[in-house]
Amino acid sequence: MASILVVDDSFASRNATAALLRADGHRVTCADNAWRGLTILESMPIDLVVLDLVLPGLNGFGFLKDIQQNRRLHSLPVIVASALDVNPELWAQCQPQVKQWLLKGKYAGEELLDAVNSALPAMRRVTSAA
Repeated sequence: MASILVVDDSFASRNATAALLRADGHRVTCADNAWRGLTILESMPIDLVVLDLVLPGLNGFGFLKDIQQNRRLHSLPVIVASALDVNPELWAQCQPQVKQWLLKGKYAGEELLDAVNSALPAMRRVTSAA
């Protein structure tokens, strides 16, 4: 069981993602914007983030930049679930945290669970080696 942060400004998307992850046995905390998400990351241990990129105020790219620059969080794995379609320029901006990019409205719940569960073992190996 992992501790997962879901950052999404859409109430429906955020709650559907959280319900899916909880049903899979994960502990889930939610934030409706990037600033709240960063505050949560500073206040509690989180194993993985599911992140929307289109957010009010600080967007998902700003969120990723902040965690990349934070020595404690720079290796935190992130799964992007966004309406923005991936292209090489966007993908480059999201490295190295982003383990998978899922296009909202185009992926099934099982794809999200597969992405989350495949990202977690890599994170645990990094944490164990430290």
